[in-house]
Amino acid sequence: MSSVSERILMRMKELNLQQVDLIGATGLSKGTVSKWISGMNTPSGKNITSLARALKTSPEWILDGVSASEKSNADIAKMEVGIYQDGDPIPDGYIAIDYYDDVFVSAGNGYLNLEKPSDNKMLFPVDLIKECNVESSTTKVIHVRGESMFPKLKDGQAISIDMSARTIYDGEIYAFQVGDDTKIKYLFNWNEQGKGGFKAVSANSDKNQFPDEYYSPHRIESEGLSILGQYWWKQVVKRIRR
Repeated sequence: MSSVSERILMRMKELNLQQVDLIGATGLSKGTVSKWISGMNTPSGKNITSLARALKTSPEWILDGVSASEKSNADIAKMEVGIYQDGDPIPDGYIAIDYYDDVFVSAGNGYLNLEKPSDNKMLFPVDLIKECNVESSTTKVIHVRGESMFPKLKDGQAISIDMSARTIYDGEIYAFQVGDDTKIKYLFNWNEQGKGGFKAVSANSDKNQFPDEYYSPHRIESEGLSILGQYWWKQVVKRIRR
């Protein structure tokens, strides 16, 4: 796993920033920023917030390599979820989210029409939905297919995306449609061929099989690409050993 200084350097490279740019953006001394980059010190307090803003990412990603939503996944995974048919009573304190048992991302399965409500629902605690800043009316539960996001997301795993969250924030995971392909990747803003492009990165370290993908504004328009929504939840299960 990468270190704090390595992640800082990685974001600086992706954003084409120099040390002087971080000094100017954070208002901190050259010595402070230099020690972060060299790994001598770790940013904390108000400084980590300023650094995250300059690097267009979250403090959690800088410190731990995970986003804020991922950081709470340990608690999210413990929650009790249930699947019910449309019309069944919803327990107090829960909300029903559309659950598509036949919809997969990272698969060439044609255009996904997630605007149509599903007869199957998955129950989530209302408090959890509020805590994660999720819009329940536009949130869907679908499945992953393939190994491109392994080990972060596994083949067949149920995940949830919020279709109202389509603005790209660097390092967050999004589902997106490219022609007949529906993909899920880490996305980063990429403007080398015009403002509004992005880079898609797989979690799988095999770059030969899962290379980074670059989408310029021209390519986005010509291929009819659309962002489906931001990932916020995954179902975590463990196989029993016998």
